[in-house]
Amino acid sequence: MDKDSFLKKASLLYKDSCPELSRFLMQTQQMNGSKSSSCVEKLCPFCFQWREPDNHRVRLRPKRRPSAHLQRLLGREAKGRKLRLEESDALCRFRRSSSCLMATCHTCNKTSRTCGPNRDFLTGLVKNPSTPRNAGKRKNPQSTSKGSMSTPSSASSQKSPFSTPRTVSSDSTSSSKSSSVKKSAFSRLKKLLSLEDSPKTKKGGLKDFLSAL
Repeated sequence: MDKDSFLKKASLLYKDSCPELSRFLMQTQQMNGSKSSSCVEKLCPFCFQWREPDNHRVRLRPKRRPSAHLQRLLGREAKGRKLRLEESDALCRFRRSSSCLMATCHTCNKTSRTCGPNRDFLTGLVKNPSTPRNAGKRKNPQSTSKGSMSTPSSASSQKSPFSTPRTVSSDSTSSSKSSSVKKSAFSRLKKLLSLEDSPKTKKGGLKDFLSAL
């Protein structure tokens, strides 16, 4: 076991029974130059107290919001207009602004600040196609399921109840047309039969007239 790990384990052992000794051990470890990220996040950088829910207070300061002046500058930059040096500096400060995590230690009553990613870093993540976020979006199974679900929509639209009245109306129009054709053919046959019967009636009338004479 090396010296740094021994000091860390000893500090964790005495953090409840003797907080002063625990802070001294962690101070000697941090002064040696071995500052691991896990220890730095769990320690107060001023008194080297182990952070617990009841011995410190945490607040989050959000990113700087764009004012009306900054919104006008962003609009001018989007249109491709030239900006003055002061205006470009204001936009750089706005893009470099980031959220800050502030932790106040109750032992030393000092506040440590941990800055998060700025706007330039976040926009670079969105624009860079090689990031795992975009790769996850490309390989998302939901997109494939949506693509597969879009194909049966045409079939479902064909079988939808709203499309049935169209077929019924078309059937009714076709049936009315066929009935009108049948009626016209029936009327023509009726006329032909009446024309054939008319000479017979005339001949019959002549015979009757001669017999009457």
